[in-house]
Amino acid sequence: AAIPTPSHVEEPAEAPSAQSEPLQPQEPLADEHAGGQDLVEGSVISPAIRDREAAIQAGTLIDVTPTALQLGISFPVTITRPLWELGIVTNQSLPEEDQTSRLRDILMAFRLRLASLTTVSPLLDFPVLLPLPPSRVPQPVPLFALIQPDPTHQANVTLLLPHEVSLSITSLN
Repeated sequence: AAIPTPSHVEEPAEAPSAQSEPLQPQEPLADEHAGGQDLVEGSVISPAIRDREAAIQAGTLIDVTPTALQLGISFPVTITRPLWELGIVTNQSLPEEDQTSRLRDILMAFRLRLASLTTVSPLLDFPVLLPLPPSRVPQPVPLFALIQPDPTHQANVTLLLPHEVSLSITSLN
């Protein structure tokens, strides 16, 4: 199962939303960030966009762009299902605010890593401190970000676990 190339899509129906922070549909975002640029290809959906949309619809990728925007990340961000299950939801049925907090921790770790770089490569590793149940003690968890060009934004990002990286690289070739 290859991980599709990320790109801009609508909010998935199945992503959990925090009651205090309702998730917003993503369409207005495209208009905001287009910056008066003529989107000639706007009428044609590229295969990358279709693949990403299909992956979000299928639940393979989870769109976390609204939370990313709140933390100052100005481009679309998705998380792979395995990372979502291990890092956000866990096997301990955490309360929703804990899940939101874990998502914010992951996104902030990514943002801080991004800010520390002078040049950005398409594949970026970053550590995040997360307690992995049953332990309550945070421990460093190595994660990766797959950063790709996007026709509507400067980039889009998929956050993933280390063992998912080789699958992603294979699907790009």
